[in-house]
Amino acid sequence: MQNYINAQLALPCYVDIETNVIGDASGGTAYYTVTIEQDPGVTGVVKIWSAIVESHEIAGSTYGVYNGQELMWEPRAWPMGAAGTVIDITGPYPKTIDVSGTYTLNPTLHTFNNLEVVTYVQANTGTHAVLNASFEDLPDTATGIEDFEGATLGSLSINAWPNPSTGSLSVATLLPEGASGQVRIYNTAGRVVACFEAGGVTPVTIDESGVYFARLEAAGSEVVLTRFTVVR
Repeated sequence: MQNYINAQLALPCYVDIETNVIGDASGGTAYYTVTIEQDPGVTGVVKIWSAIVESHEIAGSTYGVYNGQELMWEPRAWPMGAAGTVIDITGPYPKTIDVSGTYTLNPTLHTFNNLEVVTYVQANTGTHAVLNASFEDLPDTATGIEDFEGATLGSLSINAWPNPSTGSLSVATLLPEGASGQVRIYNTAGRVVACFEAGGVTPVTIDESGVYFARLEAAGSEVVLTRFTVVR
């Protein structure tokens, strides 16, 4: 088993998963972006699986010998369905796949600030290889919206918030003293939907739902990129 794990760890990963959740203690919607850089080398059906799980709950008598013990990763909801959702990972590459699913929770049973989102992309045949996985806290706010997400390269940085947003957001950029730069915002098809000079905080309005990329390019060809989601 250890040899098999080591062999899998040595393989390059060409699949990236990003999860954004909008919801509250009663449920909501989970949005997933799967980005495939190049052929991941699997054939047949591939699925995305996702579970909202609860940790740090003390088991009751219905758990038998586990009564009184602390439980971890107890499944509570399946935004992508209990059987997962089929996705098409065939080229051309790079390729971006956007999927979403709703979920419901029981506030009287599930402790909202103990919930996490587990997501993975897996081949449905052969060795059932997992192409990548993510594990994130479920935002325990009234809206479920994360406050801040960004990227930094040296003294160059770009941030977009809230993420996800309903279309009105702020993009903040930081440049070295005396430097200049430009921000371009692209959709997943590569079309530029906004362009402005870098520096300070700029309000941005996006009219269509989807995943977007904010790219800051400074003089000297330094580039930093961040990603955000719009849900309208």
